[in-house]
Amino acid sequence: MIQVIKKADQFNDIIFGGRFFANKPVYNGQQNVQPYSCLYYWSNGYVVEDCEFGLHPHQGFEIMTFLFEGGIEHYDTATKVWTPLSAGDFQIIQSNSGIRHQERIKKGSRAFQIWLDPNFKQALNLSPGYTDYHIEDFTSQHKEAYAELIYVGEGSKAHTLTPQVSIKKISFETHGEIKIPLDNQMCYTFYALNGSGTISDHRLEKDDAVRIDHTDNISVSFTGELFYIGTPNRLSYQTVWN
Repeated sequence: MIQVIKKADQFNDIIFGGRFFANKPVYNGQQNVQPYSCLYYWSNGYVVEDCEFGLHPHQGFEIMTFLFEGGIEHYDTATKVWTPLSAGDFQIIQSNSGIRHQERIKKGSRAFQIWLDPNFKQALNLSPGYTDYHIEDFTSQHKEAYAELIYVGEGSKAHTLTPQVSIKKISFETHGEIKIPLDNQMCYTFYALNGSGTISDHRLEKDDAVRIDHTDNISVSFTGELFYIGTPNRLSYQTVWN
């Protein structure tokens, strides 16, 4: 199955009087971008002017923020300190039994925020935690026609509660069709972080997404960067939204 989700068809949101806008390829509340597997929420946010999300609670979910441009300062009730993040860094909040946090985001920033259900009911019995990772903690693996950066999954330093999750960024070094192997027991969302091209003959522009499952490989002809998340087709637990 391949489902292309153009930017215009995602859930698009503007807040803080236009200072922050986001497009969301996974969002509980719009039919064509409903949560699936253990992936509950995915927002691509752009910051036009400095803004701040005040102290607010989270519980149960594992929340990841990937910063691509600009800067973020983060405070939470687990660490009780303000932590700066720069472009290339990412953070993981394991909200578990409950945590409160706030964020100050600089003008010109761009970031993904992604929510995963690690087994919500079990997570509620665990203490919360927060870990930040920096770009120097990770190295790209150079393949024949692209470079692959593993944020989460085998070979990564990042520790996650959510099982069997793979999160990667692919940077294409040459323009031409290549095959990328996939696991047919997994489902994937590929997101055009920048650039344009095709995935299995489906056209993607910047901020478009495509969902893929039950396939062993895809044909990609792309110039730019693709970010993708792989999650199991079947979970051993029931998600909080089902």
